[in-house]
Amino acid sequence: MEQQNLLVSEFSLELAIDSRPLTVRPDTALQAAIEIMGNAQSSCVAPGLELSLHPNLQRQARAQVLLVIDDRDRLLGVFGEQEALQAIAAGVDLMRTTVADIAQQPAIVLTYSPEVTLFTALARLRQHQIHHLPVVSTEGTVVGLITTAGIRAALQVDDLLKSRPVSEVAKDPVVQAPQTTSILTLAGLMAERQVNQVVLTQTNADQETTAVGIISARNIILLNSLGLDLAKLPATAILNPVLPCFSASESVLAAYWYMQQQQVQHFIVTSPTGEWLGLGTPTSFLYTLDLPAIADVAIAVEQSIEAFATDGDRFTPPSLVTAESSSLNLEELQEQLACSRLLERMALHIRESLQLNTILQTAVDEVRQFLKTERVLIYRFNPDWSGRVVVEAVGEGWQPALGSTTQDTCFGQNYAQAYKEGRTLVADDIYTAGFSQCHIDILVLFDVRASLVVPILQGNHLWGLLCAYHCSEPRHWRSFEVELLKQLATHMAIAIQQSELYQQLQNELAERKKAEAQLKISLREKESLLKEIHHRVKNNLQVISSVLRLQSDYVKDAQVLELFKDSQNRIRSMALIHEKLYQSSDLSRINLSEYLTELTGNLMRSYTSGAVPIRLKITSGDVWLNIDTAIPCGLIINELVSNSLKHAFPRPQETNEIEIEIQQTDAEQFTLTVRDNGIGFPETLDFRNTESLGLELVCIFTEQLGGRIELDRSNGTAFTLTFSEMSDTGRE
Repeated sequence: MEQQNLLVSEFSLELAIDSRPLTVRPDTALQAAIEIMGNAQSSCVAPGLELSLHPNLQRQARAQVLLVIDDRDRLLGVFGEQEALQAIAAGVDLMRTTVADIAQQPAIVLTYSPEVTLFTALARLRQHQIHHLPVVSTEGTVVGLITTAGIRAALQVDDLLKSRPVSEVAKDPVVQAPQTTSILTLAGLMAERQVNQVVLTQTNADQETTAVGIISARNIILLNSLGLDLAKLPATAILNPVLPCFSASESVLAAYWYMQQQQVQHFIVTSPTGEWLGLGTPTSFLYTLDLPAIADVAIAVEQSIEAFATDGDRFTPPSLVTAESSSLNLEELQEQLACSRLLERMALHIRESLQLNTILQTAVDEVRQFLKTERVLIYRFNPDWSGRVVVEAVGEGWQPALGSTTQDTCFGQNYAQAYKEGRTLVADDIYTAGFSQCHIDILVLFDVRASLVVPILQGNHLWGLLCAYHCSEPRHWRSFEVELLKQLATHMAIAIQQSELYQQLQNELAERKKAEAQLKISLREKESLLKEIHHRVKNNLQVISSVLRLQSDYVKDAQVLELFKDSQNRIRSMALIHEKLYQSSDLSRINLSEYLTELTGNLMRSYTSGAVPIRLKITSGDVWLNIDTAIPCGLIINELVSNSLKHAFPRPQETNEIEIEIQQTDAEQFTLTVRDNGIGFPETLDFRNTESLGLELVCIFTEQLGGRIELDRSNGTAFTLTFSEMSDTGRE
């Protein structure tokens, strides 16, 4: 029961549910349904408000499926990309056929309960090889939608992908077609092969085939929603960028990070000879994860923490427990605990120091003291397999070997490859271990009688050896001592890589300091230029606003005139941000209090002309936002305040009031509330699903901010938005 509670708390289904899935009625025409999917995929975002990969994937995942529901919100079926492709490829009359005629019925669903976890949902997705899983209540009403994109965002995938080769995620076949193929033909190919993407190729004069891009199902659905003739449209019209290629042996984590940084959604896995083995996607990462192992790790970590808190020094770290553990006496258990502490100290030295020689010397000193042996050293190889002792800890009375060089003519032929593959050499007595005579002759130079040697690897490169030598007599090396040296060698490999990277960074830093001097010279000029840019953008936006105002003088239709006024206010809200940045000493952030005062003042003058003014109350404190956050935030405030001014107060009264409150709840999160004490928001109207452009913009900009918005109708109307500040290039 405790294990189940831990899984529910750490991997709650709530982390991945999309509570705003796209829904349609069963009588919706296929053409209308496909247009909904296409419009959702091409949802417009304001310039400069790019989203990070996870929010983009989640939004695209929502656009790939429509839930067919009745008038009581009960799920009837699912209409996805494959159904759309089959209909398009088959030439079905999209205007006369309804989604109920072609949707999956019955749909595969997950019934919601507090005990259901992310693993339950992921297991269901993998069982049925689907990308979308509707979540319904016990009554059958739609609760939301689980997608692989949502699960990826909720799980810390990075830590779960380490040490896996990229070949494990190449599950999708590479379906190819010439780049001259028509879009309609590609739709038929996808429907026939049951895939969502086709790699487009070209063949050169030597008959060599190369990838030039990829076409996805969502591209075809978007084109169809635009009413284009797919039979006459070549694939090159919507060609996506060239695909990255990864060798089958490369790390899954490397591919995953590359996709995150470059915001690409497909890659080709190749063999050493260049043959295409498969296609990887963000979804395929999830299908490589061992679900029971993830759950077991979460439980084991929690139990280990509890055991350590209870047993203190008597706790034996699992990493050093071997098959001998059941028969170890108290002294040996204490030695194992000492091993663990030695490894912890080694890891601490690596974190605290970038001086490689200091780290390595400390390691050999402590290992010699712990093993109570006469000599511990680190031997570094040259390219010709000669080498040198770079650090050493040696007992009193034994001849030091530090700095000595050797040339083992047998090493490259007999031992090098085995060490590259991670071999550990354990010899209780060098004279009975079967060593070649040339190797024994070299060991005798170091007075060696018993030898324990582990490789220090840098990728596939054998950097050197960590050697523990007993010189006075033969010695039996115990398994936990061997394990200790192997783990220390891993720590040393990290220290070596860290030191080399540090030296590289030092060299780069010296070069950057030279460049920095030049940058400082031009900084003031660039600041002046940036101010001028903000000033000109503000002026251009004001010109557009003035043109709209002049044009509105010739408009007689009241509804059209209202649209002109709304457009002017939206432009003014953006122009005001650039004006504040131009006037500010900080060219990257604006003071929200000053901005709100001017923005709402403009709106009050635009919408109120009666004798009884509407009172306006602003509570903002000292809140500063960058331009990427301030623009969507300002547009949200513009729409919500405009709605209140236009609809909340049908009768002028002294008590009419609009209140705006924004506060920073913690280091990264903000809460914005816009409320009025007017007649209230209609109970029958869903602000997330309305034909109002203003409220649709509010939902779009909320999604771009990665925030959430709630409506309170209990006392007038109150919208509350919770969001975090965006970085200059998207979500942090």
